[in-house]
Amino acid sequence: STSEMVKELKQRLDALGGFFDIDKKKQLISEEEELTHAPEFWSNTKKAEAVLKSIKEKKDWVKAFDKAQTAYDDLAVLWEFYHL
Repeated sequence: STSEMVKELKQRLDALGGFFDIDKKKQLISEEEELTHAPEFWSNTKKAEAVLKSIKEKKDWVKAFDKAQTAYDDLAVLWEFYHL
């Protein structure tokens, strides 16, 4: 049934969040962004660029996952509304 498909989609989304370690990526983004506030951050340009690249890559993963989560949430609300 469609209701079961919606539940299965949620389970898959939760599994992907764990597989891609989204919570850990968010934590690392925060930690790396903190590094960028240090006065000496740009003293080593190559290292600074590597940190910024690392932040961007993690943000891209998180953004993609958040987009999928939002799409699921919208689907769940519409499905629930449809069955009222």
